[in-house]
Amino acid sequence: MSIREIRERLAASALRPQRRLGQHFLHDRNLARWIVDAALQELPGPWRVWEIGPGLGILTELLLEKGAEVRAIEIDRGLAAILRERFGAEARFALHQGDVLQAEWPDPAGEWILIGNLPYSISGPFLASLFRRRAPFRRIVVTLQREVAERLVAAPRQSAFGSLSVMGQSLYRIVIRKRLPPSVFYPAPKVESAVVRLEPLGEPGIPGEEREGFCAFVRESFQQRRKSLGRRWNRKEPRRPEELSVSEWVEIWQELRG
Repeated sequence: MSIREIRERLAASALRPQRRLGQHFLHDRNLARWIVDAALQELPGPWRVWEIGPGLGILTELLLEKGAEVRAIEIDRGLAAILRERFGAEARFALHQGDVLQAEWPDPAGEWILIGNLPYSISGPFLASLFRRRAPFRRIVVTLQREVAERLVAAPRQSAFGSLSVMGQSLYRIVIRKRLPPSVFYPAPKVESAVVRLEPLGEPGIPGEEREGFCAFVRESFQQRRKSLGRRWNRKEPRRPEELSVSEWVEIWQELRG
């Protein structure tokens, strides 16, 4: 889908990219194919995909061509109307028009794949929500602001290491698969992006029923980064939050839980 095609499709519906929604449309079809392959490769079918922010449907079309079942969620009413017109006749396509932060998630037993281009304004809140709950996804492939992606994979003592790093790495294997220049989107964002893959750990140290408590503990600890954990939680621990490894965070939580 070229930039010209994007402009024409939007204009035909009297739409323009909405800055407040962080709308940046992927126009590189080869890159779109690569993202779809990154989401599906090595996973046995049938593929059930939860797509966030499908926009004009560049990934949706490729997913349906692969034979995947697609449940998409799009907040923009105008774009949702375009998607219904394009794919409404497909039995394997379902669309919910609404805010992903308020949406009902798929059945945890469904073994879904999550794919999407997360608006920069909601990427942090969405990821925090993902980490707090027992998510139904066997793989997650999302496009994020590069800064957020680097926070997810950061190691202790690195400047990007923080609560998202600990929460994410305690539950998922996280890899930055590709860095994307602004030029692959229309309109081009002011920052670089990255495609990130998350896959659940086989035996995460945090059980599903404890994830919300663990994430709250981590977030609260990082709100006072200059204070040692010992001073914060009355423990014999002289180090600051950013100095502990993810496994040490899990051990401390398990000790506090008794």
